[in-house]
Amino acid sequence: MKLTKLGALAVVAVLAFAACSSTGSSSAPAGGSKGTVKIAIELPLQGSELAASQPMVNGIRLAVKQAGGSAGGYTIEIPDSAVYDDALNGAHDPQTGANNMTKIVGEPDVIAVIGPLNSSVAKAQIPISNEAGLLQCSPANTNPDLTKGAPAAELRTKPNNYIRLVTTDDVQGPAASQYIYDVLGKKSVYIIDDTETFGKGVADAFEADFVSRGGTVVKHDAAPKTTQDYVSIMTAAKALNPESIYFGGVTATGGARILLAAAQVGLGDVPYVGPDGINDGSGETKDSFLNLGADAAKNAFSTLAGIGDFPGKAKFDADYKAEYGIDATGYAGSSYACAQVVIDALNRAGATNPADMAGLREAMRVAGIDTAVKYATILGELTINADGDTSQKIVSIYSVDPAGANGKGDWKFETQVDYAQ
Repeated sequence: MKLTKLGALAVVAVLAFAACSSTGSSSAPAGGSKGTVKIAIELPLQGSELAASQPMVNGIRLAVKQAGGSAGGYTIEIPDSAVYDDALNGAHDPQTGANNMTKIVGEPDVIAVIGPLNSSVAKAQIPISNEAGLLQCSPANTNPDLTKGAPAAELRTKPNNYIRLVTTDDVQGPAASQYIYDVLGKKSVYIIDDTETFGKGVADAFEADFVSRGGTVVKHDAAPKTTQDYVSIMTAAKALNPESIYFGGVTATGGARILLAAAQVGLGDVPYVGPDGINDGSGETKDSFLNLGADAAKNAFSTLAGIGDFPGKAKFDADYKAEYGIDATGYAGSSYACAQVVIDALNRAGATNPADMAGLREAMRVAGIDTAVKYATILGELTINADGDTSQKIVSIYSVDPAGANGKGDWKFETQVDYAQ
């Protein structure tokens, strides 16, 4: 593994995005003579989580539009009724996500679902989508247990239906550790996680790697999202004199509140590093980490469990801004790519001429998890392994540009860690 600003896959990705942007997939039959199908979207759509999810919804819709709204002889629709919100009281909720998935699989014309954002929600959903044989593509889930080993096997009773286009936290956590230890030169760290599937998992992976490098963990605390007083926790942390802080979780489960408490007790000059859960928009984005953290975020860093400097990025960013009037952030690109994968699968599934929607759903599942297929996506060429994981093992690192977003702060791409090299 090494820190690198990637230039690989440039020609493939640029050509793939150019084709998608103009005429859609070249193998897509014109029109929708076989009927209309739906792609469902399942994400948290309220509170601070909306800052991360709205760019994902936008990316998915843009991909379908630029593909011409059809594939495999079918017309593709994403009506508002097919966009599901798994947030409860402003934060993602696994049970709400499970309830949503039960509704989604009960819709016979839904041939794939894109989402969710959070790994804890995915853990509750996968048994339901798997039982129904519905292709599920996540642009953002990173917990290893969703696809690997015995924990993943316990979620499935039937052949795999779940794929994701981001790498896992056993890569994302170490990437942050490497950056803090080798690049920022900080040899001690205070860790705090939100106790959830994603937050604890990525924090544990970070800790193991940091210790293996010779770093010192002054303390590792766990504070659930219901925590009311982070000031006392951070006051105790300050007494341990950490050179850096690592947070495992998302904005809605304490990310910005912990940052503000750290600044309040005198840790404002200490690098504060978090995973993709805090990379959810600029300071102009309502309820994002940078919006809530404001000036206290000046020394913040974040990782994103995917390629940030993809070759087709300039065109994607321009098209996204032309369509929505705002900049693409977070996992907008990987969400676009998930839609590309679904569209590609629909082209191949449609070619089998299934007899009915149940047959098309199964053909979609088989096509989506086909390990022999090389997907030409906006992220570059990739494959999906038998577990459902992408061949790309890339983590992007971001710092904060205080002058960005009209002086309200924005995430600035620094470099990428490619663990496949």
